[in-house]
Amino acid sequence: MPTVLAGVGRLAPERIRHVASPLIELGCALHVLAEPRHHSRVEWAADVPLSSELRSELLQWTWTVRAVRARFFATSTSTGVPSWADELAALRARPPESLAAELVRPLRGRPLNSREVDIDAVRHWSRSRGPAVATLVEALLDSPAEPVRRFLDLLDACWSTWFHEVWESSRDALAARGRQDRDLAVRDGVLTMLQSLDSSVSIRDEDSAVVQKVQNKRIDLSDRSLLLIPSNHIAPHLFLGEIPGEPLTVIYPATGRGPAVPTAQQVKARLDALAAPDRLQVCRAVASEPRTAGEIAALWNLHPTQVTRHLKALTRADLVTAERQGRFVTYHLNEATLQSLGPHLLTLILR
Repeated sequence: MPTVLAGVGRLAPERIRHVASPLIELGCALHVLAEPRHHSRVEWAADVPLSSELRSELLQWTWTVRAVRARFFATSTSTGVPSWADELAALRARPPESLAAELVRPLRGRPLNSREVDIDAVRHWSRSRGPAVATLVEALLDSPAEPVRRFLDLLDACWSTWFHEVWESSRDALAARGRQDRDLAVRDGVLTMLQSLDSSVSIRDEDSAVVQKVQNKRIDLSDRSLLLIPSNHIAPHLFLGEIPGEPLTVIYPATGRGPAVPTAQQVKARLDALAAPDRLQVCRAVASEPRTAGEIAALWNLHPTQVTRHLKALTRADLVTAERQGRFVTYHLNEATLQSLGPHLLTLILR
């Protein structure tokens, strides 16, 4: 279930642009404020100097930056380092109806490449966010000028009260990272550059790359351009934004490749291996010390043939490792793989 970037070998470096956008980075930072635990940024979020009024206002708009984000948080027409004043002025100059349509799209879960807004669905799902959000969305749909102004004023308040300092401390490094990645594409090729952005990206062949996401889709880059946007707040995500008529946007961690990202197939295989009856018992039997299949069968009162089948499945899923000791084969729990599936699972097995 990966996302395949096709036609990369035919993407000339001249069609690659990079930007360090304060507006997009603010959108990423607001996403972290909405979900700090997921980003391991709880302390950072707690230290953001927000007044109670500003915090309350942000809570009513968090749906614009969560799983699906408004388009202006996902792309830019600029290159280099645009100013906050210019980006905000460009938003204020747009018709409020246009901005309102972008703001409500996340409530329907519509991807960026969809031009449709199902107003009835937006109204329906806004009510699941509570009465304040439902009232706000009604205003965006019926009379957008005032709520759009309110939203843009909120962004400007975030900029003036705290985000301008965040941006000043990171702007130059983000701009330098974008230039570095653009230069790498020119020097070593676009595929090499893409692979360097994040550990979820790998080269499939001379014309395509694979991004490990729980999205089975194909994006053809042979006849479009690419926009690179490094971010200090996007991790652990790698954001791919498809907007009709726009470059494919890649918002990626400025820190570069992190720990290896397993494929969806690998994760599914590990979960399937653990789902069979008795396999948690087998894992527990080899958690503390290496044991043979026969010893496990005797210890847990299981049939030896069944234990052997369990161990083969667990070994294929990399949940258990095998080692030969003379005429014996012993097995041991692979704690690192178990930990990657969740700390509660490993804690249960080690009890």
